Amino acid sequence: MKSIFNILNNQSNNYSTIQNCRADIIGELEAIIQYNAHLEQTDNEKAKETINDIMLEEMVHVGQLFGLLFYLNPESKTQFEKGLNEFNYS
Repeated sequence: MKSIFNILNNQSNNYSTIQNCRADIIGELEAIIQYNAHLEQTDNEKAKETINDIMLEEMVHVGQLFGLLFYLNPESKTQFEKGLNEFNYS
């Protein structure tokens, strides 16, 4: 049987992990914005190829982090999907 301390500690740890995940998503999105700006500022094809590849990796990281967030906080997934449905991008 878990003690109340373990339960509260786990809830606090889960909260911190969720908040860290959200902060990491922000960081990845900021990196994407920065790489996109760098793409627009160069005509060097090798630089564009390299920067674009890195930017695409950051997009994958965003997806991974959203997957983690949705795993840790299913309500986030519900609200995210609700927003997608309200947008109706089809």
